[in-house]
Amino acid sequence: MSRRQILTFAAGRINKLPLNVGHRGASEQWPENSIISMAQAVKDGADGLEGDLHLTADGEIIVMHDPSLDRTTNGTGLIKDRPWHGYIDGLKSKKEPHVGVPRCVDVLAFLAQDGNEKVWWNIDIKMNNSPWLLFSKFAKLIEDSFPGRDFSSQIVLGLWHPKFLAAADRYLPRFSRVHIGFSIPIAQQHFPPSTVDGYSINFMVLSTPAGRQFVKDMQAAGKPILTWTVNDSVEARECVKIGVDYILTDRTKVLSNVLHEFETLGKDGVEQKYAAEAFDTWSRWSKYTFWRALIWMFLTVKFNSATKQLDLEPEEKVLVN
Repeated sequence: MSRRQILTFAAGRINKLPLNVGHRGASEQWPENSIISMAQAVKDGADGLEGDLHLTADGEIIVMHDPSLDRTTNGTGLIKDRPWHGYIDGLKSKKEPHVGVPRCVDVLAFLAQDGNEKVWWNIDIKMNNSPWLLFSKFAKLIEDSFPGRDFSSQIVLGLWHPKFLAAADRYLPRFSRVHIGFSIPIAQQHFPPSTVDGYSINFMVLSTPAGRQFVKDMQAAGKPILTWTVNDSVEARECVKIGVDYILTDRTKVLSNVLHEFETLGKDGVEQKYAAEAFDTWSRWSKYTFWRALIWMFLTVKFNSATKQLDLEPEEKVLVN
């Protein structure tokens, strides 16, 4: 069964511009990953949404970035150690307005609403999840809660680790998938173009000469490029210059305004207006060099640790009840 291809290229659009993707919704203003945050992102002009999944102790799939409840809710502890029923279902976000923790089924219901048929969701699958358990439960959730509905035109799986590819093939074969990462070598070694439908790479990485070449090479191979997390107007304009196809942002309204300016003035007009605005300043590059090195080391350790853990998990060891 072939995968649904829902990602497109900026070069093929009338305005030649990247699309706006709400990173955990319009999360600068609203509680991240909440339904209200996602709804506001769409209202701001976002074409897509991004969010994260975790499994609770009693098998519910919830939408939250962190593996723990502490930072964003009034609860405590690791999600995998806490039940949905009787604990997480009663929690509220720390950020106002204080809303409940959304489940995956709630976001799917939002996507299924009239008027949202063209809104798509890029799901960030963290490496601490069990690929076979999570994807099998996700597939069964769709089958049980939305019988007959095909979400393959609205969902893109974001994979950090290649161990998730086989489970995606087994349980979600129609869903597009992209590699999410911070390392071009990892992308090239573990996610060749034949395995994915695009690449979602951190902006600091793509802003380097190697990153810009990676964009050209992968687009030439037929793979759209997403980048994250771009909350600065200067960086958003640089994304257009680099030629990425999708921009993930917490500030969906700000990005909409930046893209609207390109539509109004054209790329040459925007370049002239901000001619004095130098992206390639020493201060910006030196800052990026430090953070790239630091985060690259952290994620490399995390990637290798996840590899060891996932190697211990036999394929399809867990079946859905």
